[in-house]
Amino acid sequence: MGQSNCACCLIAVSFVLLSVSLVYADHVPVGSSTLLHGSRNSGVGGGIDATGPWADGECVLSWDITENNGTFTYVYRITNSSGGVLAKDVGNLILQLTPDGIDWSEIFDDVAGLGQPPEVGLFTAGPSIPDLPSDLFGVKFEVLDGTLMIQFDTPFAPEWGSFYASGGKFGKGKDKQNVYAYNHGFGTDPVGADFTNWIPIDGVATPVPEPSTLILLLSGTGLLAGAARFKKKI
Repeated sequence: MGQSNCACCLIAVSFVLLSVSLVYADHVPVGSSTLLHGSRNSGVGGGIDATGPWADGECVLSWDITENNGTFTYVYRITNSSGGVLAKDVGNLILQLTPDGIDWSEIFDDVAGLGQPPEVGLFTAGPSIPDLPSDLFGVKFEVLDGTLMIQFDTPFAPEWGSFYASGGKFGKGKDKQNVYAYNHGFGTDPVGADFTNWIPIDGVATPVPEPSTLILLLSGTGLLAGAARFKKKI
């Protein structure tokens, strides 16, 4: 009886682990290594909406994501179309995060070149975040010198998500406008195979198991169930 109960417990645990894995499989991971290095721009079809001097292809957000022994290094840059400094300085950058029970408190402590420590939370439109299309849970970096190159390390693999950047105001008098940029698909879930409207973000809490891992898990569960039935017949 004791062995049978143990087998049943193991079966239950296996199904719980499987169900958790399937929940995280709902995320949209950046599955191709070639997509870990890329960019979006504010030109036609470039994936970014931008205003003022950042419009017409002059705002480019690029990324380089590498992995070493389970640690992911994320590097983001915002430049003009020639790879130089934007015509209007970057004030802050918000990168979307996954809020699924992760403690982000110490992840971004070592990011350099910021006016103040990064802030993690739910952000809404306001004076320092003008024209944010909708609320966004993420990390906010306030840039100190007007240029932008953000780098940090986390144990979490990338998935597709949203960003927002602002650069103060541009123009004079009644023509003055807020300068900002964000991805076309801001606030929506990526669909299909074309991810142009999103960027890779730090966010998959638990990597989706490889098919072989799922097969092993299901096989083990089947063996445990068989053992329990065999014990009962004895």
